[in-house]
Amino acid sequence: MIKPRFSVFWEPNFTKAAQLYDKAANKYQGAGFLKEAADMFVEAAALDAREQYHGKAQAHYAKAADLAAKDGDPHRACQLYHQVFESYLELDADHLARACAALIKGAQALQGAHPDDAALEYMGACDQLVRPGQTADLQNIGATGHEIYQEANDWFLATGRYKDALDISDRLISCLKKNNVRASLAKTYLTTVVLELHLTGDAIKAHQTFMNHLSDGEYLMTAECKAEEELVLAMKNNDEKGLSEVKESSCFRFLHRAIKDMVAKFEVHADELEEDDSALVDDGEGGLEEDLCALDPNLDAAAGALEGLDMGGGAASASNPAAGGSGNDPAEEDEEEDLC
Repeated sequence: MIKPRFSVFWEPNFTKAAQLYDKAANKYQGAGFLKEAADMFVEAAALDAREQYHGKAQAHYAKAADLAAKDGDPHRACQLYHQVFESYLELDADHLARACAALIKGAQALQGAHPDDAALEYMGACDQLVRPGQTADLQNIGATGHEIYQEANDWFLATGRYKDALDISDRLISCLKKNNVRASLAKTYLTTVVLELHLTGDAIKAHQTFMNHLSDGEYLMTAECKAEEELVLAMKNNDEKGLSEVKESSCFRFLHRAIKDMVAKFEVHADELEEDDSALVDDGEGGLEEDLCALDPNLDAAAGALEGLDMGGGAASASNPAAGGSGNDPAEEDEEEDLC
């Protein structure tokens, strides 16, 4: 703002100047000059922030960001949404959820042409609301804070970024629990286990995750809890029949399409774990023992040859006592049996 040359008592009026910039922005927007309109809104926002009118500042920054996105400049739009975020934080900590919602809009502006940058923005919005490794119990997330995580989670699943979806699952669950969104919470429990099985294939770890979910008493009465238990046990026990039955559960129909596709592709290999009873023989005591001859045919041939030699030697000895046989002496026969 420039001081008039011949004015002695002139003082700048930043509030009135912001109003004039706002009026100019609306004129530009009506004429279709979106970039110029966005520039005017930014100037108005800067003056509002100077005068500590942060509510007006965030409104002007939001209008500028919307126009930049509409004008095909996603990176500038994202930067302006960050300004909206900062303006909200200047108002009050109670506006944290709304501030993070602005970051989500910045991510949405980028997701078409710059998906990798959008992924960073989605994750950044989640981190701002609830820090990694923490829960929403002590955070002021507002009544709509869980929607930030739901938006990010849905986009991660839709774009195949399953690891990112799993990374934010614990914080999403804590936000849903705090805001008592029970229907979405039950679906999120089930989704988390499916993601874990898909990414790691570790049924033991998935079972532990399921056990942690059981700490939520209200979840025990849901159909999703039953489906989660049956799925985990089927994968853990390599129960092919149980897996095929749980796949028919109606719970999976209401999950994200990516999750339904994962469940449909789950399979177990029960045949590989079955013992081959053909290699077992009677151990003479009512049980089974391993048949070495069945495992090695050469042992079977050698055993047959030895049996033939024993039978031939025994017949010759019985017919010719003088040749060293035992004849009909019972004592010698008992001794031979003992040796055998």
